[in-house]
Amino acid sequence: MKKGEKYMNEKEVQNELKRLSLYKKNNKVPGARTIYLAGGWWGKYQPQLLIDAYEALLDNPSVAHIHVPLLHQYGGNAFVDGEFEPDYEWATMTYKADLRGIDNTDITVALFPVEDQDTGTAVEVGYAKGTNKPVVGVFQGDAYKNPINLMISMSTDASLVSPDLLKYFDFMDIQPNMYDGRLI
Repeated sequence: MKKGEKYMNEKEVQNELKRLSLYKKNNKVPGARTIYLAGGWWGKYQPQLLIDAYEALLDNPSVAHIHVPLLHQYGGNAFVDGEFEPDYEWATMTYKADLRGIDNTDITVALFPVEDQDTGTAVEVGYAKGTNKPVVGVFQGDAYKNPINLMISMSTDASLVSPDLLKYFDFMDIQPNMYDGRLI
C-alpha cells in the first residue's frame, strides 16, 4: 500500500479475486492439490497480500483449486467499509462454511502480514492442524520487528516470507522448514 493510497474494501478485493480467476488458467499436474486460502481482507496490508497470494497460487501447477472464504460469503454478504454488522445467523453460517472449506481441501495456506495479523486466520490454522491438514504460512514483513505468536509460527509445516514464493512452491511434496522471525 503506497502512502496516501486508500485501503481496498471487501467488495473491491472480491472483484479483483474474481477477475484474476477468469484470466489465470494454466495446466495443472496430475494429483494437484486443493488449497484453503486463510487470510483477512481488511486493514492496511491484508487485501493486497490476499490478492498476491491468490494470483501466485493460480499460477502454480501443483494447485488444482483454491477455496477463498471471501468468495463464499454466506448470503453473498461481505463487510463494506464497516457498514455490515453480522447477525448470529451470518456468523454461524460463515464459521461453519469456513470449517467445511478446510475439511474439503488438502492444504491450508495461511497469510500473516506481520504488521496486521488476523485472529480469524489463527483459528483457521488451529482447526487445520487439529484435523491433520498441512499448513503453509506466509509471514510477510519484518518478523523480527513484529513477532508472531509461537502457536501460529510453530503450527506451520513450511514458512514463506513472500506470497510470490507460492507460485513455485511444491504442494505435492511439502518440505518442512522453520519459521524465521521473533516469537512471542
